[in-house]
Amino acid sequence: MRILKQLRNDAILVAVVCVAGVVAYQVLLDDEAKQGVREAVHSVYDSYKTVTTFINDHIGTIMDDDVVAQNREQIKNAWADLGF
Repeated sequence: MRILKQLRNDAILVAVVCVAGVVAYQVLLDDEAKQGVREAVHSVYDSYKTVTTFINDHIGTIMDDDVVAQNREQIKNAWADLGF
């Protein structure tokens, strides 16, 4: 029962924060600030899509053992150059 109360309270908190955000967006921001918020959201969304695409494109990529060994050696050398 305690878990349900906590979930209910969390849902209420999220709803209140969302409503407050929408009200603040509509009432407190002028058109230029709204455009800045829209551009920021669009930029975050584009970055998310780019990273997701990059990660998904490399899932299941098989690398040759020579390439893996070379990468390991480069990483070891880089860490050694840093003193580790």
